[in-house]
Amino acid sequence: MCDGDNLSNYRSTVDLPSESDIVIIGSGFAGSSCAYYLYKNADLTKNPLKITMIEARETCSGATGRNGGHLKPDVYYSYKRYSNKYGQQIAETLMEFEAKQIDAMSKLVSEENIECDWTVTRACDAYIEPEIAAEAKASYEQRCADGGNVSDIHEIPPGDYLSMIRVKNVLYGVTFTGASIHPYKLVHHLLNKCVEKGMNLQTNTCVSSATRLPSGEWSIVTSRGTLKASKVIFATNAYTAGIVPVLNDKIVPIPGTVCRIIPSINYMLSPLEMTYSIRSNGHNFDYMIPRQVGDRSIILGGAKRTYMYNRKIFHNNCDDSMEFINEKSKMYLEEFMPKHFHNWGNDQNGCKQMWTGILGFTSDLLPFVGELPDQSNGYVIVGFNGQGMPRILLCARALADLVLGRIDKIEELIPEPYIITKNRLETKENYLLDRMAIQSDLTHTS
Repeated sequence: MCDGDNLSNYRSTVDLPSESDIVIIGSGFAGSSCAYYLYKNADLTKNPLKITMIEARETCSGATGRNGGHLKPDVYYSYKRYSNKYGQQIAETLMEFEAKQIDAMSKLVSEENIECDWTVTRACDAYIEPEIAAEAKASYEQRCADGGNVSDIHEIPPGDYLSMIRVKNVLYGVTFTGASIHPYKLVHHLLNKCVEKGMNLQTNTCVSSATRLPSGEWSIVTSRGTLKASKVIFATNAYTAGIVPVLNDKIVPIPGTVCRIIPSINYMLSPLEMTYSIRSNGHNFDYMIPRQVGDRSIILGGAKRTYMYNRKIFHNNCDDSMEFINEKSKMYLEEFMPKHFHNWGNDQNGCKQMWTGILGFTSDLLPFVGELPDQSNGYVIVGFNGQGMPRILLCARALADLVLGRIDKIEELIPEPYIITKNRLETKENYLLDRMAIQSDLTHTS
C-alpha cells in the first residue's frame, strides 16, 4: 500500500483514460467512500470495473481534508423542524440515520484496520443564549413526546454544567454518543485500497463540463482531455453547480474557519474528553474536538457569527486559500477557550494554526443524493451543509448499490428527503438565506 502522501499528486497513468465504466469526480470522503463500496460490492463474476476518479487539485484537498473530523449526529436539534415539514416518521428516520453512522464507521475502521485516530466518545451540545436553548429543549421534548428513540440522549442537570462539561454560562446542555476521526487519513486509506484494486486516480485535473450524450453515456471534459463514461458520480459538494447546472443556486459554497489549539497547562493536566458544540443564535455554533492522541491539541471550527452577516464574504465564496476569513474571526477563535471554558488559565499557547475550507450548503439544509432527474446514469452525493461526517458513509454505500444495480430505489436505504427530485429542485425555499437575514439583524443589534 502506498504512503498516503504519495497519493497527493498521484496519477495512475500518464494520460487520462479515454473511457471508463464509472467516473467519480471528487476525491474527498464522498468520492472515496463511493469508490470503496463500488469495489466491495461489485459482482466479481463479471469483468472488473473500470473506475476513474478525477480530482481538480491534490487528493483530499477540499473540505474533507480541512474539517475537524467531528462525527456528531443530529439526534434531536432539528427534530421539531423536520417533524413540522415531513411528519413524525420521517423526522425520526432522519435522526436515526445520522446516529447509525457511528456504528457503520466503527465497523469500517475495524474491518479495514484503518489508522485514522477513530475515537467514540460522548458529544456535548452546550447552549449559551436563551432563544436557541429554548428551541433545542423544545425539539428534544417533542421527540420524547412522539415516542422517538432518545435513550442515548442525556440532559445535563443545570447544577452540573461546570463540573461535567466545564463550559461557562450554559443555559441548557445535553450529551449523546459522538465520535472523532482524522478524515485525511481515512480517505487516503480508502483510496489506496481502491488504487490497488485497479482504480485510475487522476489528480490536478479540473472538470469543466459533464454532458449526457444521446447514447446514454457521459462526456467528461477536463483540463487534460475528454473521456467517456457509462456512468458518472458527482462527489463535488460545494463546487457541484459549476458542472451540474440544475443545481445552480441549490448548492452554495460557504467558507468555514478551523484552528488547532494547544491546551493550557490546566487542561493539559486534566484534558477534555468529550467533543463539543457551543451553540449561540440561529444556525451559529462552534465545534471542538479534543484530540485524545499525540499533543492532545484541540481542533476548533466555527466563528461564523463574525462574518455570516456579510453576504460578500459568506455567500457563494469558493476561496479556501485564506488562513482565516477576517480579523474578527481570527480574534474570535483566539479568545474562544478562555472565554467559554472554566479555569482555562492565562497560557499564551493559543492557536498554532488556522485554515479555511469550503462547505456546500443547500437551500433546505439537506444533501442531494441519487440519480439526476431526466439525466440517467448521472448521480450526485453532494451538499452536506457542514454535516457530512455523520451523513456521507451510509449515503455512499447506498449510492454505490444504486449505481451497481443492486437496488432499484435508493429510498430503501437513505431518508427520503435526501433524494434529489424535481420537486426539490423546483422549490423556492431557501432556509440558509432566511437564517442569514436573521443573523444580520442579530449581529447589528447586539
